[in-house]
Amino acid sequence: MQRPHSFKLILMNRTVYSLLLLAFSQIVHTTSAHLRELCEKRDIFFEPYRCQLVDLDLLDDPVLYLLYDVNPSEGFNLRRDVYIRLAVFVQFLRTQRGYRRTRLVLPPWSSLVHWRSGNIDQQQLLWGNFFDLPSMRLYTDVLDMDEFFAEYGRLHGPGATTVVLDEVYKLKHFEQMFENGVFVDKFEEHVCPKGHDGALAYFGYGNFTTDAFTCLHFQGSAMLLHRLLERYRPGRPRVTRYVHVLNAEIVLHDLWGNVDYWEARRSMRFAPPLVDVATRFRAEYLNSSDRADRTVRPARWTDERSRPRKARGGEYLCAHLRRADFLYGRDKTTPTVQSAALQIRAKLLELGLKTVFVASDCTRMEFYNLKNYLKRFRVVRFVPESYEQRAELKDGGVAIVDQIVCSHARYFIGTYESTFTYRIYEEREIIGFPKDLTFNTFCKSEKDMNCEKNTVWPIVYH
Repeated sequence: MQRPHSFKLILMNRTVYSLLLLAFSQIVHTTSAHLRELCEKRDIFFEPYRCQLVDLDLLDDPVLYLLYDVNPSEGFNLRRDVYIRLAVFVQFLRTQRGYRRTRLVLPPWSSLVHWRSGNIDQQQLLWGNFFDLPSMRLYTDVLDMDEFFAEYGRLHGPGATTVVLDEVYKLKHFEQMFENGVFVDKFEEHVCPKGHDGALAYFGYGNFTTDAFTCLHFQGSAMLLHRLLERYRPGRPRVTRYVHVLNAEIVLHDLWGNVDYWEARRSMRFAPPLVDVATRFRAEYLNSSDRADRTVRPARWTDERSRPRKARGGEYLCAHLRRADFLYGRDKTTPTVQSAALQIRAKLLELGLKTVFVASDCTRMEFYNLKNYLKRFRVVRFVPESYEQRAELKDGGVAIVDQIVCSHARYFIGTYESTFTYRIYEEREIIGFPKDLTFNTFCKSEKDMNCEKNTVWPIVYH
């Protein structure tokens, strides 16, 4: 008599268990876009568990997609800095009512001025080519451009091939940036030049348009954008809000080099394939590895902590020698190839090193001359193994490999006022090198080693 009852009980328990699993899977797979509709009062009786898991107040905020671009003349490493300004801003914005679902859309990389390989495609390159997006998302909510297009199609239907932007703001410097000698955060609307309405040119994409194009004189930090967004905030509530900021390099850091800056910066780990290329190059040509060089990092940047500066680096010196436009725009601080070689030679002898890795945009003849001045030493540079590898890495990837190799050198010396040099300083700060092995700068002449040096900006943790 007990067996049928036990069987029914077991069957009932299994049924309840299956229903609970089904309910749980529904909870997990329900997107936030549908939860507001789902959890209205008339549905609470039927969906009690699912609705309790969601902050419904948060769902009242629109999803704000913040797009931006940078002046085409700006280089790769300055653009990385502009990203940090906006990432820190977005992270703050996501704490403010009405903006808690803000997402930062990453502008593609297209034929930058320092990318000279004309025989490979370097248009509309995604951030995922160069950076580890999952790592960046541990800091704030970012979308690569292909992800944004997919999101837009999901929200508006596959037939929505044109992206309609709700607001576009074109920023421009004030002609007079100081009032009575004081820099004041402010923005003012001005009349747009002709041709700034309707279709919008954006990195070669032909599917952006807007009916709300506003031209502004702007000076101030990223937080000033919050006031701007509030002033032009739509009066009628919206589910989504698409905002585009042009010339975002005009927006300044709120506090350069503080904890927020360094968290955003630490999240910008390089794409794993580029790290692999640099790791293989270090092992094969420089006898360098993370374990031997004491440069091992946690798998996640969020696990990094302040610690003694014990990184040793490989048995080589790295020199970033900027040429090209620096020979003209900064000729008073940029050394000749011979002077740079003499400064490298002196440091190699002082440190007892025999190898120098050179990261430079110099010509082949300049590199040949540099090697001649350093005949007693081994001079190495990274060159893609084949056309196929260069096409895969792109010029931006080659530059990143240079930065990775330099960030693991025993000693680093860079170029005055170069953003490329500053990015290497930052990498070495994150890894944990002593400051005196990192913050070094070429002088104009080897005879004047008391020249002005780049600023030292040490890393800051909590």
